[in-house]
Amino acid sequence: MSLTLLRSGEDVSGFGIGNFGDMRLAKTGALLFKRLFEKLTICIKSLGENRATEVAFSRFLSNEEVEPKLISEELAKKANEACVGKSHVLCLQDTVQLTYPSQSTKKENFGPTGDADTYGLFVHPGVLVDASNRDVLGVSSVITWCRPEGGKALKKSRPIEEKESIRWIDTALLAKKNISNAEMITVVGDRESDFLEIFERVPDSRTNLIVRASHDRILETEEKISELLDSTVVSGEHTIKLPKITGKRKARPATLAIKYTPITLRNPEGEGIKIYCVHAMEISAVPSGETPISWILLTTHLVASLKGAIQVLIWYTWRWIIEQIFRTMKNKGLKLEDSQVEHPKKLEILSILCVATAIKVMSLVESRNGKNNRSAIDLFTKDELILFALICKKLEGKTEKQKNPYKKDSLSWASWIIARLGGWNGYASESPPGPIVMLRGLQNFEFQYEGWCLAK
Repeated sequence: MSLTLLRSGEDVSGFGIGNFGDMRLAKTGALLFKRLFEKLTICIKSLGENRATEVAFSRFLSNEEVEPKLISEELAKKANEACVGKSHVLCLQDTVQLTYPSQSTKKENFGPTGDADTYGLFVHPGVLVDASNRDVLGVSSVITWCRPEGGKALKKSRPIEEKESIRWIDTALLAKKNISNAEMITVVGDRESDFLEIFERVPDSRTNLIVRASHDRILETEEKISELLDSTVVSGEHTIKLPKITGKRKARPATLAIKYTPITLRNPEGEGIKIYCVHAMEISAVPSGETPISWILLTTHLVASLKGAIQVLIWYTWRWIIEQIFRTMKNKGLKLEDSQVEHPKKLEILSILCVATAIKVMSLVESRNGKNNRSAIDLFTKDELILFALICKKLEGKTEKQKNPYKKDSLSWASWIIARLGGWNGYASESPPGPIVMLRGLQNFEFQYEGWCLAK
């Protein structure tokens, strides 16, 4: 159904984030998401454009009926629609910590974080990616919370349901529940998700796990994982591109020696849990001061060949997509931590919408090399595509190397234009445009689009 907010006359079809029991709230929420999606800023004043709409957005964020969970569920429905016909999707999950140094009342309203006396909140999304081509499809859920005072000091012996770690299981279970259109789901997590309960509760006939090991567990054979790997022969090698981590490592190619073996995790309360272990150890030269990577990946996928082990490794490396989404949300991107909104619930709502908006940016990043067949209409309107064509003529040079190499109106074609607007020079020999370049390009395009609309 088409929703039109009469206050502005804008068609907000496709931007619904829930009805909240009131059509006026539904329209206001849809307009807020549309403006955020287009303007790529979290400043309520800028999003409102006028005083009346700014007040409407503030009241929407404060309304008791507007719950972060409801917005997450609505975004998951959209993602499920994007999964129609998909044989296999990955659910990449991780946590980002958001701190708001400008908040004068942060000690009253927010909770402690992992940084000493810094207060803020946490956001934990499940980002869906097509397992065949890396297309970013949406979110299966977004969990947000503020940590209670003293939460960091609570005993580790508590049941998993009373720990923050339950978010890893909850996100996996929500992916199973909310994403029914994909034939198979693989939930991918980093070392924080390495605990026995996730292997007990999540896997089924259509749901698999890839978890990077954090513990050198004792197996049913009474030997440790490391001891078993020591006696496992190397099956082959594979080279990956390691991305840069500021302050820790430079981007570099890394050649990895690959081992794989079946293992059985010891379960004190029942039968052992049979899974597979893939070990990837860097054997190529490592820059001075940096540590060679050594990943032990635990998976419920059958790994019976080197090809299968490499596929598990590749899927794990795609976790970098969610790291890039977090980067896009923060200082160099949407600048969510600069928000002047002072109430945690409002910021939880904005953070969920920021995740969805950052996914738009990452969709462009993943389309930059023409590897998928997505249409630009997935992210842009017909009017915007008309302006894209006009801008493209201006950006293209005389030589073939300076022309947009992709099919007109494809998402790759639009990605090339946006990257050029963001400062990329257009040459394939240069570093490919990342999320911050795409974000700048989208913001530049929005300014031009507004001027174009006024001129029309």
